[in-house]
Amino acid sequence: MTMEKLISRIVMIWMLIIMITISSLYKHMNETGLNFYRFGPHDNFIVIGIKINTPYKYFLVILYCFINSLLRNTVHNILNPWLINSVQDLNVIKPKQIKCFAYEVTYVVTIYNWVDWYVYMNLLLAQIDMIITETLADMMMSGFVTHYYLTYEKKNPENETISEQINPMILDEELETELELV
Repeated sequence: MTMEKLISRIVMIWMLIIMITISSLYKHMNETGLNFYRFGPHDNFIVIGIKINTPYKYFLVILYCFINSLLRNTVHNILNPWLINSVQDLNVIKPKQIKCFAYEVTYVVTIYNWVDWYVYMNLLLAQIDMIITETLADMMMSGFVTHYYLTYEKKNPENETISEQINPMILDEELETELELV
């Protein structure tokens, strides 16, 4: 088993333990704690000092959460890796054309991260349905981005597909089976 697969499985088990623990503590919560586990608009649902007590306000908050999660995921899965692999990698030669854009992306990502963090904390601490909305949108966008990268085929100058290199992570089970046969 690869280290990545092992870590992924450990994190899954840890998340399951956390969810079971929180679920078991639900019946012991006071009124403030129980307000967190509500769904939908109500007078105790307050985000950045605004009561979210109508279906219209609630829809706007959910829409904001959904769109912002899509953008957050895009920043983390596309812009941050681009900065790391194209700008911050000292082994990569940087064309002069990307220098201005590199600063733009750096500043956009930095400012977005702080604004997002502030609003995100207010939303996530308000009520459980915000976490669910954020998580679902994040998972959806992660799937789209991962699918894009897994199905992207780089073309060489003659428009022929460059031969695929074997990724050892894909063949873990197959490699284990082959080793058992030897």
